[in-house]
Amino acid sequence: MNSERRKPAMEGRSANHFELAFTKYEFLLDFGQAYNTSEGMVLHTRIIMVPSSAKALLRMLEQLIARYESEIDVINEKGGTSGES
Repeated sequence: MNSERRKPAMEGRSANHFELAFTKYEFLLDFGQAYNTSEGMVLHTRIIMVPSSAKALLRMLEQLIARYESEIDVINEKGGTSGES
Protein backbone atom coordinates (compact mmCIF):
# COMPACT_ATOMS: atom_id res chain seq x y z
CA MET A 1 0.00 0.00 0.00
CA ASN A 2 1.37 3.40 -0.97
CA SER A 3 1.08 5.78 2.00
CA GLU A 4 2.06 8.90 0.03
CA ARG A 5 -0.70 11.47 -0.36
CA ARG A 6 -1.30 12.91 -3.77
CA LYS A 7 -1.18 16.69 -3.84
CA PRO A 8 -3.96 18.41 -5.73
CA ALA A 9 -2.83 20.65 -8.56
CA MET A 10 -2.23 24.16 -7.23
CA GLU A 11 -3.55 27.15 -9.08
CA GLY A 12 -1.16 30.09 -9.48
CA ARG A 13 -2.60 33.59 -9.37
CA SER A 14 -0.79 36.87 -9.85
CA ALA A 15 -1.35 39.54 -7.22
CA ASN A 16 -0.24 43.17 -7.14
CA HIS A 17 -2.96 44.47 -4.80
CA PHE A 18 -3.32 43.50 -1.14
CA GLU A 19 -5.84 44.32 1.56
CA LEU A 20 -5.09 43.35 5.15
CA ALA A 21 -7.25 43.28 8.27
CA PHE A 22 -7.48 41.54 11.62
CA THR A 23 -9.88 40.60 14.35
CA LYS A 24 -9.03 39.46 17.85
CA TYR A 25 -8.68 35.88 16.56
CA GLU A 26 -7.75 36.09 12.87
CA PHE A 27 -5.65 37.88 10.27
CA LEU A 28 -7.31 38.39 6.89
CA LEU A 29 -5.12 38.72 3.79
CA ASP A 30 -6.92 39.57 0.55
CA PHE A 31 -5.05 39.30 -2.74
CA GLY A 32 -6.08 40.78 -6.05
CA GLN A 33 -5.07 42.20 -9.38
CA ALA A 34 -5.09 45.96 -9.97
CA TYR A 35 -5.27 47.29 -13.50
CA ASN A 36 -4.37 50.69 -14.94
CA THR A 37 -7.63 50.75 -16.85
CA SER A 38 -11.26 51.38 -16.08
CA GLU A 39 -11.44 47.79 -14.80
CA GLY A 40 -9.90 48.96 -11.53
CA MET A 41 -9.08 46.09 -9.19
CA VAL A 42 -10.37 42.55 -8.66
CA LEU A 43 -9.86 40.61 -5.41
CA HIS A 44 -9.52 36.88 -6.05
CA THR A 45 -8.18 35.18 -2.92
CA ARG A 46 -8.64 35.52 0.85
CA ILE A 47 -6.33 33.80 3.31
CA ILE A 48 -7.49 33.61 6.93
CA MET A 49 -5.02 32.63 9.64
CA VAL A 50 -4.56 32.74 13.37
CA PRO A 51 -2.17 35.42 14.72
CA SER A 52 0.67 32.95 15.36
CA SER A 53 0.51 31.75 11.75
CA ALA A 54 0.54 35.35 10.49
CA LYS A 55 3.69 36.02 12.51
CA ALA A 56 5.31 32.82 11.20
CA LEU A 57 4.47 33.94 7.63
CA LEU A 58 6.04 37.35 8.32
CA ARG A 59 9.28 35.72 9.52
CA MET A 60 9.37 33.39 6.50
CA LEU A 61 8.86 36.31 4.10
CA GLU A 62 11.57 38.33 5.84
CA GLN A 63 14.01 35.44 5.47
CA LEU A 64 13.04 34.82 1.84
CA ILE A 65 13.42 38.50 0.91
CA ALA A 66 16.81 38.70 2.64
CA ARG A 67 17.95 35.64 0.70
CA TYR A 68 16.64 37.05 -2.60
CA GLU A 69 18.40 40.37 -2.02
CA SER A 70 21.60 38.58 -1.06
CA GLU A 71 21.59 36.25 -4.07
CA ILE A 72 19.90 38.33 -6.79
CA ASP A 73 19.34 42.06 -6.20
CA VAL A 74 17.93 44.59 -3.76
CA ILE A 75 14.18 45.00 -4.20
CA ASN A 76 12.90 48.52 -4.85
CA GLU A 77 9.60 48.96 -2.96
CA LYS A 78 8.18 50.97 -5.88
CA GLY A 79 8.59 47.95 -8.13
CA GLY A 80 11.48 46.09 -9.70
CA THR A 81 15.01 45.73 -8.42
CA SER A 82 17.92 48.14 -8.08
CA GLY A 83 19.53 46.67 -11.19
CA GLU A 84 16.57 47.63 -13.40
CA SER A 85 16.37 51.03 -15.06
